[in-house]
Amino acid sequence: MGRRAKAELYDLIDRILELYTRDKMTIREIEAALKTEGFDIGREAIRRSLKSSRELAADLTKTIEEARVMIDVVRANPNTDVAEAVVTRLGGLLLRETQAIDELSFDDPGEAVLAAGRLANAQAKLASVRMKFETGYEAAKRAVVDALKKELASDPDLSSRLAAIVAELRPESA
Repeated sequence: MGRRAKAELYDLIDRILELYTRDKMTIREIEAALKTEGFDIGREAIRRSLKSSRELAADLTKTIEEARVMIDVVRANPNTDVAEAVVTRLGGLLLRETQAIDELSFDDPGEAVLAAGRLANAQAKLASVRMKFETGYEAAKRAVVDALKKELASDPDLSSRLAAIVAELRPESA
C-alpha cells in the first residue's frame, strides 16, 4: 500500500479546503498559514489535496445529478421500478469501482465478491417480484371482467364494453 499524503496524515484536508474556499487563499498562502500553525506541508501536497477534493466534488455532483434524473424517471411508478433502478445503479457503481482497482488493498477481498453476489441476488429477486406482480395484475383483471359479465348478463352490450375497457388497463410501470 502506498504512502499516505501529508495532508491526510496531519488531518488537514478540511482545513486546506476551508482556507482555499472560504478564505480564498492561494496555495502559497495556505502553505505559509499552515507552517505558522506548525505543520510542515509543501505547496505540491496542498495542490494534490485540492485536486483530489475537486475530483471528489465533481464525482459527487455527477452522482447527485444522476440520482435526480433517476428519481424523476421513477417518481410516478409505485411498483418495483425504484428498487430495480437503485439495484442497477449500485451494480454499475460496483462495476466502475472494480474496473478502477489497480490492486486489492482492503482487508477482506471476499467482501467485494459478496457485494456483487448480493446485488445479483437482489436483481433476481426484483425480477421475480415484478413477474408475480404482473401475473397478479392480469389475474385481477380477469376476475373483474368475469364479475362484470356475471353481474351484467342482462345487458351484454354494456358488459362487453366494460370488459374491453378493463382489458386495456395497464399498470403504471408498463
